[in-house]
Amino acid sequence: MIVPFVLSPNIAASRTHAADWPENYVVRENSESPDGQYGILVASMDAWEKDETLEETNYLANLKNHRLMGKIRGADYFEGQNHRGLQVVWSPDSSWCVVEYDGRYGADTISVLEVKDSNFIQTEIGKKVDKELAAALNKKSHDKVEHRGDATTYFRIGADQKLPVRAVSTTDPKELDLKNCHYALFDGTFDLRSKKWLTANARALDREEYKGVETGLTYSETELRDTSFKSPEKKAEWLDERLNEVYTSVRLLLPPNSFAAVKKEQIEWLKKRDAAGSVEEKCKSMEARIKALQELVW
Repeated sequence: MIVPFVLSPNIAASRTHAADWPENYVVRENSESPDGQYGILVASMDAWEKDETLEETNYLANLKNHRLMGKIRGADYFEGQNHRGLQVVWSPDSSWCVVEYDGRYGADTISVLEVKDSNFIQTEIGKKVDKELAAALNKKSHDKVEHRGDATTYFRIGADQKLPVRAVSTTDPKELDLKNCHYALFDGTFDLRSKKWLTANARALDREEYKGVETGLTYSETELRDTSFKSPEKKAEWLDERLNEVYTSVRLLLPPNSFAAVKKEQIEWLKKRDAAGSVEEKCKSMEARIKALQELVW
């Protein structure tokens, strides 16, 4: 049974007020909303060199009206900063976005920003992900894990005010000690209306499962186009590996009853693929199957 995780409204969600436009601030690349109305302002490198505290002050701004909507809590980024990142993913209707500040071990903070007239409401969601991943890693580790490991977080934003979140974590991102490395997967859905986690689970993975989930969440047709093959047979081998990894991600992320139906479907599909008249036909079939399975990851 999953108990929804409820955010305290007076701590996790706060309303921020508009202010004057700051000097020497720039719009963070790829932070603009789909309609071009909003974006994240960060200090330029020149401004930061004069005042290093500016990295802690980022703003959500109305770009068309040239007006600040308020400061983002937990900000830690300036333009061109090394070893840190700022990722912004907007909803299709530009009414809310996910803001992720990245540090050495993946996301330091993750928040949802909801536009409310000339202001916005910020809700922190990253702590739950960290807590669940750390707990899953502890189940495998002989030593207590205080941190959630090096985690990579993924989001799927739709129009229903629900935010599916997936995250994979490793205790050895440089793969220096694979024998003692541990892996974990977080799978949850956050509801913006209720400010609750509708589901929030994490589980330990082995290395092959970790690779499979990563592929399921990140594989794109661009990767195939950018890869050269010596022969059609080598391409088929490569696609078969990707297919197996994506299938693993589906097995780990779908409920058992749902996966049972996919497994049955996969067996029938494999028969058709193997009966294909040429390697090229098999490759096309695998490309389509990978795409179909990836949709099930969410």
